[in-house]
Amino acid sequence: MADIRIRALAGSDLEAVVSIWNGALHRDPTSIDRFVPWLLADADYRPGDDSGFFVATRNDEPVGFIRAIIRYWPNDRVGLEPDDGWIPCLAVSPQHQRSGVGTALLGAALDFFTRHRRKRVWVCGTTTSAPGSVVPGVDVDVYPGAMPLFGKAGFVVDQRAYSMAREIVDFDLAAFREKAWASGPGVDIALLAPARVQDFFVFLARALPGAWNLAAREKVRSGRLDEILIASEQGEIVGYCQWHGEHFGPFGVSPAARNRKVGAKLFVEAVRRIRRADGRSVWFNWADENAKRFYDRFGLHATRQFAVLRNDLV
Repeated sequence: MADIRIRALAGSDLEAVVSIWNGALHRDPTSIDRFVPWLLADADYRPGDDSGFFVATRNDEPVGFIRAIIRYWPNDRVGLEPDDGWIPCLAVSPQHQRSGVGTALLGAALDFFTRHRRKRVWVCGTTTSAPGSVVPGVDVDVYPGAMPLFGKAGFVVDQRAYSMAREIVDFDLAAFREKAWASGPGVDIALLAPARVQDFFVFLARALPGAWNLAAREKVRSGRLDEILIASEQGEIVGYCQWHGEHFGPFGVSPAARNRKVGAKLFVEAVRRIRRADGRSVWFNWADENAKRFYDRFGLHATRQFAVLRNDLV
């Protein structure tokens, strides 16, 4: 490992870093046009020696990188989460793997978190907080070598996460709708109207703090209220979902309104609208174990399985 140098990202590294990404993280490719806003325009990225983005070099050539994140921008009302840090990506050129590069990069990231007095580090995060995440965690089938690397550094599996999908051309809308409305007839499903946007954000802050709020704000900012559904009981918002094209989510129901098929009503109505817009499938990147069981009932199947990792530093 003596020939490995760890340093901060330089502007001249961009093409090499993207090439390393696409070689090592081949199931999750990127491009310069996607990488620049993801990293350089991120409010949680501060260029310089303490940026948290580390590049490993051999003979002055980049051979790997890691991103370590601490929040400088609040996670809505959850705040800056000063005890936590996140690693959304680690990549080593295939020809340099198993030669100490990944270990050196991970050590640099953990030193960064220690300097910033973090108590927990996540790969990649939880459904309520995963800044910079591209995927929920380590894809255990596609990148199996990552698990022992993180394990040696003290990371353990905190939870499992799944990407899921299904074709909806043959989605039996009438049958699923009948089941969804078999209970809770007082629940009303409707598109989010401008007059209810304030109520909507009050609901999110109270019932679904964290990342849901940021995603919903971005959706409202885009002006696509026709891709947001809310569920109401006696005028009070108790659940919502959003989508973009065939991509479904985020999606959430107030804890007090669960087990009354509010989620089923939202999902079925969203699929109806996706189909009406000529969608042929529905898919999403992240469901935990409980959510997976919900989607199983609608015929979705897991397309990828991830391990969300956690390291308790103190």
